[in-house]
Amino acid sequence: MRLKRPVIGDEKGFVLIVALLVTAVLVIVITEVVQTVQMSVFSVGVKKDSQRAAILAEGGVELASRAIAELNKGKNFLYLSKQDAVRSLPVGDGVLTISIEDEQGKLNPNLIIMANGEVNPEAQAAYERLVKACGYKKALSDALIDWIDKDELPRGDGAEGYDYYRGLNPPYDSKNAPLSSADELRLVKGYDDPGAFASVGGNVTPYTDGRLNINDASSEAIMSLSPDITQELAQRAVDYRTATPFENTADIRKVAGFETIGFAVQGRITVNSALFRIRTRATVGDAVREAESVVDITGKTKVLYWRQR
Repeated sequence: MRLKRPVIGDEKGFVLIVALLVTAVLVIVITEVVQTVQMSVFSVGVKKDSQRAAILAEGGVELASRAIAELNKGKNFLYLSKQDAVRSLPVGDGVLTISIEDEQGKLNPNLIIMANGEVNPEAQAAYERLVKACGYKKALSDALIDWIDKDELPRGDGAEGYDYYRGLNPPYDSKNAPLSSADELRLVKGYDDPGAFASVGGNVTPYTDGRLNINDASSEAIMSLSPDITQELAQRAVDYRTATPFENTADIRKVAGFETIGFAVQGRITVNSALFRIRTRATVGDAVREAESVVDITGKTKVLYWRQR
């Protein structure tokens, strides 16, 4: 019996999110009545909008996490289309927009440096292929490796503290340690270019075990798996999964051109995920609040990254 694909945009999943939001809104309304009852009418209105937006943005992350976990329960694969992963919901007199990304569909550059401090040539080559597929030069790879390696010896087109970062305003040192978040890339030489950060950085995560969810990886990330995967072949994989998501790693060999390549990359891919980046934007009146997190829904949901503004 064919499993139904756990697409986040599935209407049942969407109904689940709405049902959860109804409960959240009731809590928000009750809380606000207590907090604002003694304020002036004008102050009450401003504070109410700001507080409700903040609570709604924060609550949206939790609700999305719970909805993903519910939809993923008992499934052995996950396909999350970009179109289905973004939803805007009317909540009372406000609007909540939820965006979800599969972190397992990205590369973990921290794996380039092994525990003994040596470079993992396979992981380095994969990252260099990603950079090239995104339309940038190897210098971005060199700079990233210099940022996370343990020494102060710059690579050919890389950068370390003494020869680059300390000359910036304000100055700082090369981290010489693994990335803590994808946002940290903005500090690395070359990634201050918005295009480089968006394209290469958008395919980077420090949270995965190195396997790539072939159902959700970008064509550029798929190209990083092997020098034999061209842009055309990567796009075939994307087109294939759009019609028929991969239910196991062997399914990659069903894509024309992957009959042989599939064997070589099968150990470095997966078809499922428990790691997600959730962004929420809540608008209530003139107030806008945003929240962003990375969550691991294996068992009890664990927050790996959090930012709210």
